[in-house]
Amino acid sequence: MRGRGALVAALAAALLCALPGSAARQQVGVGVYTGYGFDACTAPSTAALQAWLQSPYRALGVYIGGANRACSQPNLTQTWVEAVTTLGWNLLPLYVGLQAPCVSQAGLQKLSTNVTTAAGQGRAAAADAAAQAAALALPTRTPIWFDMEGYKLGDATCTRAVQSFVSAWTTELRSRGYTPGVYGSAASTMRDVAALGAGIPDLAWIANWNGVEGVFGDPYVSDSLWASHQRVHQYRGGHRETWGGVTINVDDNYVDSLVLNGTAPAPPPPPPSVGRVASGDNLAVVEWPAAAFAVPAVVTLTPSAPASPDGYAVHLTASEQATSAPIDGFGAPLSLHLLKPANGLVPVYSPDGTTWTPLPKLPAAGVSESVLSAYTVLGDGTVSIQTLVPGYFGLLQDTTPPTPPPAYAGRMVKGQLVLTWQGASDDSGTVAGYKVLLDGKPVAALKPTSRRVVVRNFHRSGITVYRVQSVDTAGNVSKPTAAVVVRPAPRPAKLPRAIPRWAFALYTWQRTKAGPRPAAAPRRPPAWYWRWAAWRAAPFLLRR
Repeated sequence: MRGRGALVAALAAALLCALPGSAARQQVGVGVYTGYGFDACTAPSTAALQAWLQSPYRALGVYIGGANRACSQPNLTQTWVEAVTTLGWNLLPLYVGLQAPCVSQAGLQKLSTNVTTAAGQGRAAAADAAAQAAALALPTRTPIWFDMEGYKLGDATCTRAVQSFVSAWTTELRSRGYTPGVYGSAASTMRDVAALGAGIPDLAWIANWNGVEGVFGDPYVSDSLWASHQRVHQYRGGHRETWGGVTINVDDNYVDSLVLNGTAPAPPPPPPSVGRVASGDNLAVVEWPAAAFAVPAVVTLTPSAPASPDGYAVHLTASEQATSAPIDGFGAPLSLHLLKPANGLVPVYSPDGTTWTPLPKLPAAGVSESVLSAYTVLGDGTVSIQTLVPGYFGLLQDTTPPTPPPAYAGRMVKGQLVLTWQGASDDSGTVAGYKVLLDGKPVAALKPTSRRVVVRNFHRSGITVYRVQSVDTAGNVSKPTAAVVVRPAPRPAKLPRAIPRWAFALYTWQRTKAGPRPAAAPRRPPAWYWRWAAWRAAPFLLRR
């Protein structure tokens, strides 16, 4: 294929440039890196990356731009790039632009379902990515991966739009001197991109959180594609790691790809290998560090009867290898990953498989004697559980409503009511959105990121009541907030029975200054006019 042949030639040139002492290498700064890497939403500070030189990682994914880039990047400057590559970090630039039309994640800007429009959007994304790279002084041939998050399967229109977009991205980015890649879910993005034939991008970043620390053997992506130092595998989703006293929330990757090279010596060897066991149905996997057990142990993970018909459960046990004596507590947390997407189900725990208790969200300090087990919802909707004890863990149908939106308040601004609140919480970890109620009836549905709404519908006589409810992914609705009540402002006293036309004309002119002052309006309006004008400007009041 043309794209792959061009890349092999480029890689050969890059490897020649990477010879020790080569002045060309210092100028180009692009070559192959094989080893561990991580990506983080916000580029870590130089000091943090200095501390993380104690880690086995030497590659770092950084988000250089795009309409859907989620985090601010205060550290990401040309000076930062120079500093961290001097420390020895290899950079993998990512660009998070428009997402698939059928992406399920809320709040994302999406590309068009029209393939011609999608192609134009792909070219525009490549142009902007190249501009962002140039602003950071990234040299030509630097790889840039487009981050296309996972999306719904079986939607032919969506697939064609993604393929058209990626093809255009690939061609345009090559024409601007950079090496095009794509990041995405193995089962959706990479499956569709792999079908492009000669139009595939030069590099693939495969997201499949199966714990496999290598780049080949993925069931969705043929090993014959991207076979020559052209792959990155994101094998574990978001979690916190601490190295050199610095904690960062990261995704783990194994890299065998073209990167923007650093210049420091090789990293220390990886930490001692952790234990790992998968359940018999391959829907759960548990991992543990050496510190988890004081003696050799046998860990089992057995599928169990689910807590609800559409739920899921596994039984985690541990015993001493020599005596088979059960182990009822761990010296360090075990990490249990439930690979079945939660989709509104609640992570739960049971000591006996009968009585289930919702798990708390993982606190910043992690699990402890006061919080023995806790969970995190990962980016793909699956659940990661940290636990210091064995037992039954699973997903249970969510029947508990979310909390009402806290800090709910309203204020009148120029005759409109502005309602504000803070984010609600839910035991499933996900609030799906908010409902605005007018006199107890829903009148608007808002995104989960919404924190304010402006309303203008008020009753001319009597009170108007606005409340807000939160809704979770299972459809459970919270109790309504306290009421924000609006009432008509009383008509000022001593107004004319019929307001003259000049008053309306003068009122409009005073606010717009459009045209000359109304000739019929007196130069010095009577006192009643000012009372009437103030009432007209604010005909409704909040009831305190």
